[in-house]
Amino acid sequence: MTAETPYLRIAVMAAFRTCLLGAALFVPAGSCRWAAGWAYLAAYAAWSAANIILLGRSQPALLRLRETEAPPAAEAWDKAFITASTALLGATLLLCGLEGPASPFGAVSAAAFAVIIAALALFTWALLFNPFAAGAALLQPGQSAADKGPYRAVRHPVYLASILISAATPAALGSRSAFLPAVLLALAIAARTALEDRLLLRGLPGYRDYAARVPYRLLPGIW
Repeated sequence: MTAETPYLRIAVMAAFRTCLLGAALFVPAGSCRWAAGWAYLAAYAAWSAANIILLGRSQPALLRLRETEAPPAAEAWDKAFITASTALLGATLLLCGLEGPASPFGAVSAAAFAVIIAALALFTWALLFNPFAAGAALLQPGQSAADKGPYRAVRHPVYLASILISAATPAALGSRSAFLPAVLLALAIAARTALEDRLLLRGLPGYRDYAARVPYRLLPGIW
C-alpha cells in the first residue's frame, strides 16, 4: 500500500454507499425483518472491504482512480448509460424492497446469491488485472489492452459480472416485478459493452490484435 492512497476516505465512501444501499432496500420494505435483504447488504459490504484491501495491496493507483480520481464520462452514449443505469438500478432496488420481505428465502434465492457472490469475485478478479478500469468508457494515457486473468476468456469480464449481479438480484431478494428493470439494466450494460468495445477497437493500440486472440466480448463461445 502507498501513503498517497487515502484509505480512510475510501473506506468512509464505501461505508456511505453501503448505507445508501441499505436505505434503498429497507426504507421501501418498511421493516428490518428481512433475511435476504440483510444477506444482500452483508455481501455488498464484505465485497467492498475486500476490494479496498486487495486493490490497495496490488493496484493502489487503480483504487485511487476508481474512488477518488474517477474521470467523468466523455462519450455521449456513456453519459446516457450512466443516467439510465442509475434509474434502472434504483427501480430494481425499490421493487425488491417493496416485495422482498414477503417472499420466503428458498432454493431459488440461495442459488441467486451464489451467482451474485461468484460475480462479485469475478468483478474484483478483473480489476486486479486491469489497471485502466476507470469506470467510464474512455481512452487513457499509456493504456494498453488487459490480457491476463479473466481477460484471457472474455474481453469485458467486469461487464459480465455486472450483468450477472443485475439479473440475479430480483431472484435473490424475492421480487418478481423487479425483473423488468433488472433485465433492462442488464441489456443496457450489454449495449455499453458493444459501444466501448468499438471505441477500444478504434483507438486503443494493440486492442485489435487482442480481440483477434480473444474473440468473445462477454460469453465464451457465444458473443
